[in-house]
Amino acid sequence: MKIKLIIKDISFILMVLIAAQNISFAFGHRVSKDSANNVSNILDSDNQSQEPHDIKKASLKRLSVTHKKTVSITIDDLPFVGEYRNFHLNMMIDTMTKEQVPATGFIIASEVRKNNWEILHKFRDAGFGLGNHTLTHANLNKMDTKEYIQEIRGADNILHPVLTKPKYFRYPYLAMSSGQKKEDILCYLARKNYHVAPITIDSKDFVFNQRLLSVPEISRRSYLDELKPFYLDFIWQQTLRAEEHNEFHQNTEQAQILLIHANLLNAYVLPDIINLYKNNGYEFVNLEDALKTFKNRIQCNRPHVLAQNKKRPQQYKIASNADIEKFIEWD
Repeated sequence: MKIKLIIKDISFILMVLIAAQNISFAFGHRVSKDSANNVSNILDSDNQSQEPHDIKKASLKRLSVTHKKTVSITIDDLPFVGEYRNFHLNMMIDTMTKEQVPATGFIIASEVRKNNWEILHKFRDAGFGLGNHTLTHANLNKMDTKEYIQEIRGADNILHPVLTKPKYFRYPYLAMSSGQKKEDILCYLARKNYHVAPITIDSKDFVFNQRLLSVPEISRRSYLDELKPFYLDFIWQQTLRAEEHNEFHQNTEQAQILLIHANLLNAYVLPDIINLYKNNGYEFVNLEDALKTFKNRIQCNRPHVLAQNKKRPQQYKIASNADIEKFIEWD
């Protein structure tokens, strides 16, 4: 079935273009020109009323460096973006388990519904890390220190049954603010034994996921085949830029930390992302080991701040045969 995508909302065009030029959280480098062009080409195809089969598939450049290459997968916005069912997150768990790839997920506490707890326990019990992503996906740039601390604390209170150690925190929107507010939050996190989880590779997957969701459900599978090469190429270009950054700073042994989200796109493309890195000689490592390679850590700079929360998060057992609801392959 031929699909003609027409972007009705100009704000979406601006979102894509801004995302393609946005500055990375961890290091401040911009995405590659080729990757930005790939996203722009998708937009151009709409403006010219072209069908998806006219989109040229992107090529993947191989990395030429010879040092050991490692990458850690981090997944934001658990339980799942835009839905409360567990089917698609279960797909991602099964993929990572099958491929024996470690990962760390970050949970928006207010998004956890009663029926999500089993899948979060399954995620943790499969050996994957779970961290704090605030109560409501709060933006530190848009609230004061006290409000943001309540966001962290509120999430901590809700999520303590499933949070893993070491404890990790990921800033929503990758927004750390600046100055006194930035330092106050970093030191609060330190007192609560949280480590900040930075990123080095931003997949901008929300842009591609939005395009996928804009297609009628009956046509998404065929459109995914057209969209996927552009998404994978964008990730690879981001990876090349991150490796260039490491070489420039003479820190070639530093691991990469990939940011993706728990969304429909990644439920189906995660196997390809894993193969992309494996085929280019990368070893997957957990977040703890990745951070050990960082010369400069994002942390509180006040020497007198001591971690006070020594209590281990409570662990709950669930039946090994707990039901995970099943849905049709594409829903």
